[in-house]
Amino acid sequence: MLVMLLLGFCLVGTRAYACGQYPQPPLATATITVSVKDSAHTFTVELAETEEQKACGLMGRPPLAADQGMLFDMRPADAAFFWMDNTPESLDMLFVDTAGIIIHIEQNAVPFSRRMRGTRKPAAAVLELAGGSAARLGIGIGDRVSLPWNKSP
Repeated sequence: MLVMLLLGFCLVGTRAYACGQYPQPPLATATITVSVKDSAHTFTVELAETEEQKACGLMGRPPLAADQGMLFDMRPADAAFFWMDNTPESLDMLFVDTAGIIIHIEQNAVPFSRRMRGTRKPAAAVLELAGGSAARLGIGIGDRVSLPWNKSP
């Protein structure tokens, strides 16, 4: 699935969504943990599950706190590409496979850029964090993300 954020409006299929108005309808939240070597970092994330939520993402939103993020449910896993058009803050994008392993990282994505960022490797989720978080916390390829849908009851 190819997700692209477009200036002013988001286009997904044949439907157009108004994005960037804040506050937007509340999204479900989850607490996830990113396991890095001998430590773990916990984030409260908004879940982008619908096509509209995925298309709008963090467009026109206030900056993320250090312990916040947005988790995009990209299942079924496929190549995933994003751009930063109308996104006012730098973001780190962690691309995660179905087992919760980080397979690709885009660090410090430039605000308002139309440059496509992503991976052709199958990603089941993309975790967006405040720019610089991956480097600050030592998050890297091969680290594990506790995906909400992979948790045991």
